[in-house]
Amino acid sequence: MGQTGETHQGILDLSFFKVVPNLTVMSPKDFKELEDMMEFAVKLKSPVIIRYPRGGEAKEKFITHSYIQHKKCDILTLGTDVTIVAIGNQVSKAMNIYRKLKECNINAEVINARFLKPFDKYTVLKSISKTKFVITIEDNSLIGGLGTEVKEIVAEKRIQDIIIRNFGYPDVFVEHGAPQELEQIYKMDEKSIFNYIKNTIKHKKITKNYGEDEKKKKYNYYQVKERRKNA
Repeated sequence: MGQTGETHQGILDLSFFKVVPNLTVMSPKDFKELEDMMEFAVKLKSPVIIRYPRGGEAKEKFITHSYIQHKKCDILTLGTDVTIVAIGNQVSKAMNIYRKLKECNINAEVINARFLKPFDKYTVLKSISKTKFVITIEDNSLIGGLGTEVKEIVAEKRIQDIIIRNFGYPDVFVEHGAPQELEQIYKMDEKSIFNYIKNTIKHKKITKNYGEDEKKKKYNYYQVKERRKNA
């Protein structure tokens, strides 16, 4: 809600609703999923918050919509290089990034979280264990939101040797401005996220190749040493 000023920024609601006991917190990726969530909420027969931000749908149009299951996220694409977990209207951004990464031969696994609470820990952890690289995207405060949730489950399960980066709004009163302008200021726009992923994977490959080269050098060294010894 950037164009209504600093006092009306709707970037804290996911975080403060998350701490309310027995409350289900959801956020849809588009209008169709919003309709599905409203029907789901009626059938659930327990308190539900559906968070949909001001404005219309993104330019990204989702042709298919899977059935909403309680506590389950939605895997939109399968990949092995990076896990992108997004929620709400940021899912369309994640899909745009996915397509750009694909052009660079980078395979991203995109997950539409749907539920912030209860969160689908199993699906997300399974993906992270495979890619060893996860980013989260949310138009919410980084404190107490989607990024915090992912970091908590990674720490809880003691998963090691992974890269985590959260994209969202910092712990400040966000200034006045259009959403697109604010995203650029806080480096959570599509271009910034794409570049971060691409550069990180490039660095990972360089580091991996360097490590393999060092192993080969050591192997060859000991091979030569062994031959000289037996000569």
